[in-house]
Formats: sequence, structure tokens, C-alpha cells
Amino acid sequence: MPHYTTTPDFPTLFFHNLEPQRHTFSPKFDVYETTSSYTLEGDLPGLKKQNLSIEFTDPVTLVIKGHISKKSSITTSETPKSETPKGGSRTSSPKRKEKEFKTRQWVSERTVGAFQRSFTFPAGIEQEGVTAALEHGVLRIVVPKMAPVSRRIEIS
Repeated sequence: MPHYTTTPDFPTLFFHNLEPQRHTFSPKFDVYETTSSYTLEGDLPGLKKQNLSIEFTDPVTLVIKGHISKKSSITTSETPKSETPKGGSRTSSPKRKEKEFKTRQWVSERTVGAFQRSFTFPAGIEQEGVTAALEHGVLRIVVPKMAPVSRRIEIS
């Protein structure tokens, strides 16, 4: 019969196989091609627009950089319970205490820190027509292709 004990090291017993929290990461993107453009979609939950940079480093390479951070402190509210005196009317204390306390993190699975991704496209993209939107934690970038140019060659 197995012997079970309880221990204050609960997190190490159940979560010992988790990899340590990384300070840099590479977000996952889907890339689609249509006849007129390339579309990149990447999941970046918690990213604020002001922490994002998108730029071309050469005529065909797009670099996406940013930083995702999480809150550093957790607060709890202690609100006094309402009391009902013998007379029947209910009173409540208007005082509310904000109390900051130390927490012990058991699991850290969310991805936070700095990130960078680069994408190189075939020649023939229009940098000036690129659009980007960050909505609900999804970054969507549309890179239009250059219209094909035909040229007639004179025979001498």
C-alpha cells in the first residue's frame, strides 16, 4: 500500500517538469499568401501597441520586435461584512482597506519578455502599402505584392 504525506512543497511535487520562465521568446505566426498580398497573423496576448515595433531592415525583410510584461504585484481588497443590528436596519462600514501581500508563484506558463521575429519575402513587395493591426492579442500584418510589370523587348 502506498504511503502518502502532505508537504509544504506542493508546487515542486506537481510542477517540477515545467521549463523555467524565459525572458525572451519567439512568438508563433501564421503566414498566408494570396495573389495580391502576404498576411502574417501572430498571437501576442498582453502586448500593448506602444511596446511593438515593425520595420523593414532591407527591401524584403520585415522585423517585428516588442516586449510583453505582466503585473508585478497582486492586491486584494478586504471589505468589512455588513452587520444587521437587532433593530433590523442594515449598516455597512464605508472603510475599505487595500492590502498588498507577498504571493508565492506556483506556476508561470504565460510568455512574457522581449521578442523578435523576422520574415523575408520574395522580391516584389510594396513596403509603402503595408498595414498592421493589433486586436484582442492578435497581430495582423498585410504586405501587398507589387503588381507584375510587363515589358516588351525590341529586337534589333
